[in-house]
Amino acid sequence: MRLPKPRPLSPAIPVAALANITLLLVFFFLLSTSFSPDRADLVLPRGPGSHEAAAGSACLVVVRRVSATSGEELQWRFSDRNGEFQDLSGPNSLFFEASRIVDTDPERTFLLRIDAGVRYAVVDDVLERLRNAGVRNIVLGTRADDSGGA
Repeated sequence: MRLPKPRPLSPAIPVAALANITLLLVFFFLLSTSFSPDRADLVLPRGPGSHEAAAGSACLVVVRRVSATSGEELQWRFSDRNGEFQDLSGPNSLFFEASRIVDTDPERTFLLRIDAGVRYAVVDDVLERLRNAGVRNIVLGTRADDSGGA
C-alpha cells in the first residue's frame, strides 16, 4: 500500500490569542493608572485622627529632595483657592502670600502638606511665619495611622 507523503506543516504562532492578551493588559493598565498634576514625591507623617480642611483652603506643600551633588533641598509650593500651584522661593515668600490672603479673609484655613523627612525646625518656622502673618486656622496633612490611633 502506498500512502501519500505527508506534506510538512509550517510552524505558526497563534497571533489571535497574543492580541487578546495584549488588549486586556492595555485596558488593565489604563484603568488602574491615575493621573494627577499634584502628585509629588511626598510622604506625609502618620497621624492619629482624620481632620479635613475646608473647601477653598489655601495649601502649602513642602517636599524634601536629597541628592549626592546638592545635598538637601526643599521645594516650596503654594496654592490659593483656585488649585493652581505656584513655586515659592522659601519661607519668606510664604509670609507675604499668607498675609495677603489673611487681609482679605481672616478665617481662611491653611492646609500644610509637609514631607515627613523635613526637619521639625522647618515645620516650626513655617508655623511661626503663618502666626506672624495672622493665620488662625491651620490643618496639618497626615497619613492614616495603621494602628487605628492607639
